[in-house]
Amino acid sequence: MKEESLNYWLRPAGALLITLVGFLLIALSVSVRESRSNTDHKSRSFKDALLFSSSFTENWFYDLRTARFYDHKEKSPNLVVLEISDASLNEIGRWPWTRSIHGKILDNLKTYGAKVVMFDALFPEPESPQADQAFADAIINFSSDNQGVVVLGYGLTQDPSQSLENAPDELQLSAISGRPGSTPMRGRYAIDRLNFAAPGLILFESNYGFISAEADIDGVFRHMQLVNEIDSTFFPSLGFSGFNSFYSNGKDRKLLVEGIPNSADYNLKISSEKEERTIRLNPHGELKVRFFGGPESFHKVAIEDVYLDKNPSENENLKGIFGGRAVLIGSSAFGAHDLRHTPVSPQTPGMYMHANLFHALDTNTFFRSEDENMLYSFLLYFLGIISVMIFARLKDPMIESLGALFLVSIIFAVDYFYFAPEGYFIRLFFCLNGVIALYAWFTLLNVFKEAKEKKKIRDAFSRYVAPEIVKEMLSNPDKLKVGGEKKEITMIFSDVRDFTTISERLTPQELSTLLNIYMGKMTDILFETGGTLDKYIGDALVGFWGAPLDIKDHAYQAVRGAKLMLEALPDINKEFQKRKFPQVNVGIGLNTGEVSVGNMGSDSIFQYTALGDHMNLASRLEGLTKYYGVNLMISQFTHEKMGNRVNEFLLRPLDQVQVKGKSEAVKIYEVIPNWSPWAKQDALLEGFRDAYETKFLKRKFTEAIKEFEKILTTLPEDKTTKKLLDEAKGYLTNPPPEDWTGVTIYTTK
Repeated sequence: MKEESLNYWLRPAGALLITLVGFLLIALSVSVRESRSNTDHKSRSFKDALLFSSSFTENWFYDLRTARFYDHKEKSPNLVVLEISDASLNEIGRWPWTRSIHGKILDNLKTYGAKVVMFDALFPEPESPQADQAFADAIINFSSDNQGVVVLGYGLTQDPSQSLENAPDELQLSAISGRPGSTPMRGRYAIDRLNFAAPGLILFESNYGFISAEADIDGVFRHMQLVNEIDSTFFPSLGFSGFNSFYSNGKDRKLLVEGIPNSADYNLKISSEKEERTIRLNPHGELKVRFFGGPESFHKVAIEDVYLDKNPSENENLKGIFGGRAVLIGSSAFGAHDLRHTPVSPQTPGMYMHANLFHALDTNTFFRSEDENMLYSFLLYFLGIISVMIFARLKDPMIESLGALFLVSIIFAVDYFYFAPEGYFIRLFFCLNGVIALYAWFTLLNVFKEAKEKKKIRDAFSRYVAPEIVKEMLSNPDKLKVGGEKKEITMIFSDVRDFTTISERLTPQELSTLLNIYMGKMTDILFETGGTLDKYIGDALVGFWGAPLDIKDHAYQAVRGAKLMLEALPDINKEFQKRKFPQVNVGIGLNTGEVSVGNMGSDSIFQYTALGDHMNLASRLEGLTKYYGVNLMISQFTHEKMGNRVNEFLLRPLDQVQVKGKSEAVKIYEVIPNWSPWAKQDALLEGFRDAYETKFLKRKFTEAIKEFEKILTTLPEDKTTKKLLDEAKGYLTNPPPEDWTGVTIYTTK
């Protein structure tokens, strides 16, 4: 009762615990502040570690199922990537190029009609006055008539000794309007004077954007810093500055960065005539970018095609590509060592991080709010949990397994085809894990329950039937019903001689002990040779080989097992002698044939047994052993079934008999145990075979009589020899009919 009560409470208790843990992990992954600062990870508590592990588990799983498998059919509409590849370096020359080359590229881009050009490159050191001036003139020319904007990149630093004390006035023109929060944006960065534009390139005609980025804890770049606060002024990143410059006429977009009251976060508000949207930034001014794709997701042109174009005004193809679009110039060359591990690819050229940020800002492609993500995450999670519980109530392992697989597939498909493309950041890992964990818990309980039930069956039935039958019942419960099958087996009937006399000499307790010792040894041998115990009938043992498990050599194993039973008798009798019990002797009959074997009885009570004529013949042979004075008798069917392996035993032909109820005669043989006198006198055994087979059966009765009498001088108590001798003498006086074949007919059992 206690065990049943424990099982009753384990199922709901485990389900409740799994549900609560999953709920907590989803909540933690939603509430975490995903900071990228190295200083934030040095002294983390267990709670912080749990927060970040739950968050980044989901991040990794999101990367796996979306960025790796989700294809965009259309390219980013307003951005063209001008790529500096290894081929570009072969065509134009080794990096860095002289700045006059960049100047020519800018001039050609202006001719094509490009609107904004962003350089994901640094120009920190002066070159020659002529080269710097050529590049500066190209920048000024590009921005003339307020038709275009060039955005130059610069670096940030955490080293106070390398930072600029004050932002250049030219940089102030790139600043974003903003209202600082109650606490300053975590200013980890200052302008790196070693990675800012060279003096000749610091122009009021240029805009500027920083190109610094930092990976998440797991080394993947998922976040981009949009703004950096310096002295209460907000300066944009390269991609953000390019986006701002693309809509710099003041009519299409207005930007505002403002701190959120009672929070370290910031809001970036983007307003236009058509819409107004708010993007939440973390305390470092960072945004988790919803990556659009890698190089294949953007219009891409090799930079040498632009530089080497001698007639840009006539190149309608490049005009169609660059006209009215923003251009991002960056390197994908292997030697540039600017490869980043992003959700799109483990080796993404760094410029595509700026490209993805520009695309997100340009197309309003962001993750949905955490409130929406949280709502749908919990909804999917609880639907999965409840569905598993419903399937479990059906108590069908197949339905439960298929149901769990169906749920996992449906939840994954819904996220993959709807939620992820629509910008929802569903905590899918925990949703799926909740379903799998609950299914695993129920399965584990079912396994333990089934194991206990099987153990009970095994413990109970192993006391009455062979272990093979128990295994068969456990493996195939459907066979636990009334009915049989036709099968060829070898059957054994074994009986203790004069058991009535033995029982009269012993007390009930002593008789029980004697039977337990004897039957225990006989049954062990039966099982060891692959046999199955059918039943005990008082002092008799009934069994068979070849069912329920198929045994190809069942006849051989049966004869071997029966012979081992006989050869175990001396040791058993020694034990009985010590206990002052009577000595026991046995008769064993074996027969092979097709019978009906299976569970026989009623639907409520049945027994695994065998029925049929061949079973009856085995019983008759056991009864005949006492008439022939032998211990182990087998039929011709068993003899024939053994094939060549029959030569492994000492056999003596005994007779041809027709038992009661049978119309055909059967040859019978004695299997001689190692302790029999026949086993020690080969010449005597050969003499008997010759006397019986070549003389007696051939009607040479006078010669047969002489041989039988000779055998009896050595073994005067051999009943078979006496029987044949008497029959031979009788046939001398009254010869048998012409059709006589030596068959003995028995009219009683």
